[in-house]
Amino acid sequence: MKFAFYPGCSYEGTAGYPESVSAVSRALGLELEEVPDWNCCGATAYFSLDKYQALALTARVFALARARGHETVLTVCNACYTTLRKGYETLTSDPGLLARINEALKSEGLAMDDTVQVRHMLEVLTEVLPPSIWSEKAVRPMPAWLGSSKVAGYYGCQLTRPWGDLDRPERPDMLERFITALGLIPARHSAGTMCCGASHSAVYSRACRPLVERIVRGVRRAEAGLIATICPLCQFNLDAGQIDLPAPHLPVLFFTQLAGLALGLAPEELGLNKLMISLNFTG
Repeated sequence: MKFAFYPGCSYEGTAGYPESVSAVSRALGLELEEVPDWNCCGATAYFSLDKYQALALTARVFALARARGHETVLTVCNACYTTLRKGYETLTSDPGLLARINEALKSEGLAMDDTVQVRHMLEVLTEVLPPSIWSEKAVRPMPAWLGSSKVAGYYGCQLTRPWGDLDRPERPDMLERFITALGLIPARHSAGTMCCGASHSAVYSRACRPLVERIVRGVRRAEAGLIATICPLCQFNLDAGQIDLPAPHLPVLFFTQLAGLALGLAPEELGLNKLMISLNFTG
């Protein structure tokens, strides 16, 4: 199974996301071909500054993937997912606007059409791969320290925005179903789609601290031992944001790191040594 992989601008600087995405993809037989010469998707802010230029950025990503014969652009970033979907829906519903954008892309020999879609990797692991793959490949029994811990899924506030097409956007359950498929116990809590502060945390850390506190408090109340998230910025904010909070601190893993552990991959192969709040592998 082959996808055009769009890493996004924050991917390489994350705590084990590249390592775990690569390791899990190899273990599951997924081939991720990085979009050549990819550009920033424009993130969410650019649309408020210059909608036309922002749409040109997203269209170019789809055009590059189409030129390589791909039908799906795969991303692992919530902001990239939302931005690319927003651009896709906007352009494919307005033929005149798409024609203008394609005129601008013509100088590179590129053109966007409606044949390439975007998916988050969580969707692929949960909705595209056969459910039996986890029962076949996941390690049984789980290591005691992992199998006995409830896992709190944290979606963040971008994946379930209106531009996505996920079911039950207000109360998603895709992460919980994924955690269950791995043979682990999901923790039900009320903070799964609350904002963690996003990029504001870099400038307004004090103002964003209550947001992180609220999320962690909800997870602790659910008696979870760790958090699994699907977004680079969410992982950083929840991981680093707990340092100044009262203990106990909860490790914050990417869902791909959790999948790798369930598949029996070594922690160092998954970049788990890069977490600020480390896992206790002997507990």
